[in-house]
Amino acid sequence: MTAQIPATAARAWQQAGALITEKMLGELSYEFLFEPVTDPDPVTEGSDPAWRLDLPGEVSYRFRARRGAFLCWVVAAGSATRHTASGQAPADDPRILVTDARTVLGLSGMRLADVLSELTSTVANEAKRLEAPLTAAELAALPYDEADGRLTGHPRIVVNKGRVGFSAADRANFSPEARTAFPVRWAAVHRDLASFRSVPELDEETLLAEELDAETRAAYRERLSAYGDPADYLWMPIHPWQWEEIVGTLYAAEVATGRIVLLGDSADSYLPHQTIRTLANISHASRRDVKTACSVRNTLVYRGLNSAATLAGPAVTQWLRSLHEGDELLRDEYRFDLLGEVAAVSVTHPLFGSLEELPYRFHETLGALWREPLRTRVAEGERAISLAALPYRDHHGDSVLAHLVGTSGMSPEDWFGKLYDLILTPLLHWLYRYGVAFCPHSQNLVLITDPDGRPLRVLIKDFAQGVDLVEADLPVHDTLAQEARKDMLRWPAPLMAQSLFSSVFSGQVRFLAEIAYDDLGYARGAMWEQVRAVIRAYADRFPEDAKRYPDLDLFAADVERVCLNREHLAGEGFERVDRDEEFDVRYGRVPNPLAGRGPEGAW
Repeated sequence: MTAQIPATAARAWQQAGALITEKMLGELSYEFLFEPVTDPDPVTEGSDPAWRLDLPGEVSYRFRARRGAFLCWVVAAGSATRHTASGQAPADDPRILVTDARTVLGLSGMRLADVLSELTSTVANEAKRLEAPLTAAELAALPYDEADGRLTGHPRIVVNKGRVGFSAADRANFSPEARTAFPVRWAAVHRDLASFRSVPELDEETLLAEELDAETRAAYRERLSAYGDPADYLWMPIHPWQWEEIVGTLYAAEVATGRIVLLGDSADSYLPHQTIRTLANISHASRRDVKTACSVRNTLVYRGLNSAATLAGPAVTQWLRSLHEGDELLRDEYRFDLLGEVAAVSVTHPLFGSLEELPYRFHETLGALWREPLRTRVAEGERAISLAALPYRDHHGDSVLAHLVGTSGMSPEDWFGKLYDLILTPLLHWLYRYGVAFCPHSQNLVLITDPDGRPLRVLIKDFAQGVDLVEADLPVHDTLAQEARKDMLRWPAPLMAQSLFSSVFSGQVRFLAEIAYDDLGYARGAMWEQVRAVIRAYADRFPEDAKRYPDLDLFAADVERVCLNREHLAGEGFERVDRDEEFDVRYGRVPNPLAGRGPEGAW
């Protein structure tokens, strides 16, 4: 008897493979890892130019694509084919593309095996998402925390759902695409190993009373009493995977001697965001999200929690709040709200913690941050949508972006003008007036709309490891607590602007511009002109602030190209001691779409 392969799973796998292959052809060409040439004899029909990528072994890939801002490539869906001496076939397996291109990419041996393994996991996770597709309208209507499991992941990194360390069972239990809620493990850690920080209005006792009900706290306290005085311990939530894979091994001695005590599973259930380590409480809307160390490797780094940054989170939150509350533009005009990290626990391993030469992942194994929940910031009649959801395209070909514009009753010009004003004006204000750069990629920005999809305001999150300061003598920086300030990264003003170019202009606008062009017929050049207009309007309104950094020119003729896949595929960074200073994601320069209109209206 022949086994029957479920049609849905097989179809989803093929669809996921095709999507990722097309993304790989576009993004690796953008990063100059691939160098396609004009194809004089197209094999597929379409309005976009035809291209050919010749690889060793008499293999070629042929596809259609147009060029966009930052000289990116926009590959037409369904146009990619693989050609060999034996014929042609649809290009729908990115692992075969990597194997074909392994010498071009410089991959061999263990690194090739590593990339292929991570890529297989990425396809599997993406296929899981596609097995139960939602329409764009359905996704736009989902609660924010539920929608995260439906997203495609990082827009530029090809191997964006590798999650090295997760087994198939882990993927079924803990991946966002599984959409399965689970409890966290609560543990008590002796204060000799653990440190606690919080914003001034929140102490340990209040935090625990707000996060755990009285019955649970009493049960935990009774269990802990068997090991010593409960006052000698700090309580913290731990990701279940981290408890089994990391605490149970690296901290086996501390568990055996009662310096770390398992208290039990939470009564509340949590859903993971795309970042894996951030968990949203879906049992109690008012209870905080928790960001936990989860030492899987995904999108360039292991997802642990750096101790210094974690403990600095509440102080950074308090400082940002004080500036926000004292600034009329941020507080009232734009209501650019901050989802603060209000409490933190970090644990130092008694042995590994003192060995500075160990790779960074061994120093980021146990910690937690409590973040203010988005759920309490959304008023009745408002909707919260991740900026990462806007490019979502459903199985009918419809995008969330086009859906929102269509239901809003606004013209594309008005809708995008409002969106970019809400995003960019506050970010420019933080950068120029306060010397603060966030990490405003699409997963860290939340768009609040009215019921019809009209943009109202934007919120931002991720401060502990996502806020940097300009390398300039600004008196306002002296108001930040020294403990937090001493470990924050500081950059020259031009590099601070990379937070905008990498995370917003290249990481979001270039994708939205292409979708608006395809779905709404909205000219790409017109959208980029709206971005330029917002920046000019800020400079006209606050001329002294805009002149604060003479070497910062957002309208420069060209900018450095940010190449995340180059760094990922190189693989050198995974076991480094210091991930921040050693990473190099810049390669070459490209025309700056803010400098002026591009050829053929591409920007």
